[in-house]
Amino acid sequence: MAAVMTGTLGLAAPVALTAMAAPSSLPLIMNKPSLTGFDVGAPALAGKLIQSAQEITVVAGGEDIWGPRDEFHFAYLPVTGNFELSIRLDSLTMADVYTKAGVMLRASLAEGAEHVMLLVFGDNQPRNKNNGGLEFQSRVAANGPCHAIYPPQPLPAQPDFPVHYPNVWLKLIRVGDTFTSQSSQDGKLWKTYSVHQQPLPAAAYLGLAATSHNVNQPIKAVFSQLNFSQQP
Repeated sequence: MAAVMTGTLGLAAPVALTAMAAPSSLPLIMNKPSLTGFDVGAPALAGKLIQSAQEITVVAGGEDIWGPRDEFHFAYLPVTGNFELSIRLDSLTMADVYTKAGVMLRASLAEGAEHVMLLVFGDNQPRNKNNGGLEFQSRVAANGPCHAIYPPQPLPAQPDFPVHYPNVWLKLIRVGDTFTSQSSQDGKLWKTYSVHQQPLPAAAYLGLAATSHNVNQPIKAVFSQLNFSQQP
């Protein structure tokens, strides 16, 4: 039976989130995609993508991924329909307490595009309604505000979703308009963070996003073990 956890949706009322196993009934085709790097929102410090057989490094400037517009570097591929993407985030340098990186699906490459994102911060220090390094956010309308799903409140003394680099794995699953976000500390046992409903175009942009949150200092996110599958 699925368990239910209560989270808080930023800028809105509390919302019930269902923790469940990843969908497994869809026929999926596995492949190793090649990513394209792009600076969304024209940050003052240009970012770059460095992709090798072992690692994916995203160097990023940018003010933030939040509010009505975003500034960040995006290592993406075009996708259509349902998918599952998992990746390990080996390290994330910090230029600010809100430096963040993660897995994003985005309606377009415009700065105010609708999106969903499973993200991590550089450490587990307390932030707004969160004492762990994991969070989920979304923008449901173009050029509109962003919303966050926080861990259940009140927060426990020890975070439910901590980050301990390099043992940080992230997974984002799309089935129709349902987005399931999960995390793992070993890439094998996965824990659901959120289940979120939001309409996004079938044809969209999926990838790895990183933002400095300090316009004067770039950051670096190093990823590995990318696994991607999509419904044929």
